Parts: sequence; C-alpha cells; structure tokens
Amino acid sequence: MGRVNTAILILILLFRAVQLQAQWDIPFSQFWTASGYFNPSFAGESGKIQVTALYLHHLAKIEDPPRHLMLSADMPVEFWGARHGIGLQTVSTIIGGKQQRRLFAAQYALNRRAGKGILGVGLQMGALEMEGRSVDLNAGFSWRSGKIRFGGAVMHLNRPSLLPPDSELGVDSIHAKIPVSYNFMAEYNISLFHPLFEIRPAVLLLTDNASTRLHSAVRMVFDQKISAGVSRNGREEYALFAGTIIGHLQLGYAYRLYRYGPEKESGGSHEVSCRYLLPANLFKREPMPYKSIRLL
Repeated sequence: MGRVNTAILILILLFRAVQLQAQWDIPFSQFWTASGYFNPSFAGESGKIQVTALYLHHLAKIEDPPRHLMLSADMPVEFWGARHGIGLQTVSTIIGGKQQRRLFAAQYALNRRAGKGILGVGLQMGALEMEGRSVDLNAGFSWRSGKIRFGGAVMHLNRPSLLPPDSELGVDSIHAKIPVSYNFMAEYNISLFHPLFEIRPAVLLLTDNASTRLHSAVRMVFDQKISAGVSRNGREEYALFAGTIIGHLQLGYAYRLYRYGPEKESGGSHEVSCRYLLPANLFKREPMPYKSIRLL
C-alpha cells in the first residue's frame, strides 16, 4: 500500500508540473547561484574560473522522489580586444529512480561596458536527451555593476521535441515540444547601519504562454562570508536557506516547505549548492625573467 500511495503522489506531482513552466525550468530555491542555468549571459561574470554544483532533492519522505543535479563551469576569456565568457553545463533529472532527461550545453557571452556597469549578451546551445535527442537553444542579456545585477532570457527558443523521431504521435501534438519560456532575474545589494552587514533582495520571474511564477528572496549577508534568509516560490512554497564562504569555496543549503497540497506531507525538499572559484589566470604561463649578460 505504501508503494501505491507513493506512486499516486508522484503522478499527482507530475500532473501539476505539466501545468507549470517549472516542469522544464527547475525551480531552484537558491536561484542566484544558478543564474547561469537561467541565463547564458552570466557566463564568466565573476572574472574567475567558477565551478558550480546544485542538487535538489524533492519530497524527502517519499520513495524515489524527483531529483535534479546541475553541474557547470564558466570563465572569462579575452580576445579581439573584448572580454567574453564561456561555459559548460550539464543538468540531469531523475524521477522514480530512473533518469528522465539530461542536458549537455555550451555557453558563450559577449561583454561590453555600458554606463557604469557591464552589459552581457549570451547564447547557449545544448543537446537534450529524453526519449530522443534534440537541440535546445537559450539566449539572454544581463547588466551588472557593483550594487545591482539583472537580466532576461528566452529558454527553449527552438521548442525542442520531447519525442523520438519514430514516435507514433505527430509533431503537432501539444505534448510533442517544450514550450518557449521567458525569465527575468534581478538582485540588489543594500548596505545597512554597519559596513559588515548587507541585505540582498532578489527576484526571478518565470513565464510562458500558460503560467507565470514569481520567486523572491531576501538574504542577509555578514562580512561577505556568512548569509541566511528566506525565499518564496509562488503562493504555495517557501524556503529557508543559509550559506558560507571558506576561502575559495562557497557552500549553501536550502530547505523548502509547502503550505498546502499533497507536497505538504512529503517532508519538504532539500537543496545543496557548492561553488569553487579559481583565478582566471591559473593556466597562463608566467613570462620568463630576462637577464642581460654582458661580457667583460
């Protein structure tokens, strides 16, 4: 009976997910850490080599719940007198103990100074593996300065197919393609009464032709090393999170709770983030010192 109840719960959640844009675009609670997942123009924005991992484990109390893993790496590069960003990304989704889809993608961003900040324009091209394999295209822009960063993106520009080429369903089936979706992200740093304290409110708006969802978060940051706060996803979900920076390593954890619906009894969801930063010139060779030799 327990397995039957678990299966029914998973089916209900999947049915609800089909109605939501978040079915395809994973609703990370720490979305500011996953900015490159939503918008390729953020590739290389840190000015360092950046390796990021995010793991989201839904519904802790049920058996074989949905799980998502995102791994990415990006860095800045300079050529033709301009600064660019490049990145690689892989995203896996497991439901019912089986891998349902996987994305391998490459990112490119062009950065130009605009006003008091940097304007970035980015493109992502990936191979999406589900029942078959499809090309998945994303594009976006961003602007960032010392206090503010924001950007917008279009995901699944080419509406990748969900079905293999030999599927009996026609290509015009409403379930045959992933819908185009749009997002907008913004974050602002607010200095408080003490220079060691900051508040960083952030929002992420996700929308397509069927639905719109707003993620919002407020982070309190101390000494640029310790953070904590709360986020909200739509009307039915909210999360508590905390993070710390140890040297070049950034760690974060979020616990998501549900206000109502079948998810409320599921034990919540766990999300872990990890990021490691390295100097961008790590692989550059140091010039050999030149010594003048004079024969006396």
